[in-house]
Amino acid sequence: MKKSYYYQVVVKLAMFFGLTINVIAAETDIHLAKQQLIAQAENYIATKLTAESHKTIKVNAMPIDDRIKIPVCHSKLNFSVNNESINQSNITVKAQCNENNWYMFLVIKATEIQPVVVLASAVSPGTLLTESNLRIIQMDTKRLRSTTFSDIDEIVGTRIKRRVPAGRPISPSNLCYVCKGDSVTISAVSEVMHVKTSGIALEDGNMGDTISVKNSRSSKRIKAKVADTGQVEVNI
Repeated sequence: MKKSYYYQVVVKLAMFFGLTINVIAAETDIHLAKQQLIAQAENYIATKLTAESHKTIKVNAMPIDDRIKIPVCHSKLNFSVNNESINQSNITVKAQCNENNWYMFLVIKATEIQPVVVLASAVSPGTLLTESNLRIIQMDTKRLRSTTFSDIDEIVGTRIKRRVPAGRPISPSNLCYVCKGDSVTISAVSEVMHVKTSGIALEDGNMGDTISVKNSRSSKRIKAKVADTGQVEVNI
């Protein structure tokens, strides 16, 4: 009696666990099919956008509803998008399996991104910027409200003029390549000669700005163009 009872229990448990394993396996297959479909759709849009533009585009498909079942398609899935949708931020893509006439629409979010130099940590006004307190991240171009830098070397050696939080893009208005009170090298340039002397900056200046500078030897006040960090030029 007991053996028969235990046997029935064992059989029921085996059936239960077998059914559970089958359900898990089926759910895993469905999840894998959806992930593969999403990956193929994202790759299709990324390739299409890259071919039509020199910009860097990040694509991200919206999740597929759990209630949607993806049938097995032994042939290659076909993807298509109309010309109007491809220029939008949210692109509607049609995925189709020709062998069983199945199709569905996916939404792919396309974001134009670009490299941007940001502060690795918050710094105080007057801080000299070096490679250690700068880093590059990829940012959505629509989030950028001013001119930014894409190369750390462009601003190494400059100083920050106002407090900027960590992770915030650095704009030219936040910097001075030459700051008021800095010792600078004054280069006097002509077609036949190139003379250098030292001076003191009387104003803040960015690359290309014309600022007032005092010649340390003559104490004469002159106008000079900022040529680099700590360097200005005058034409003679």
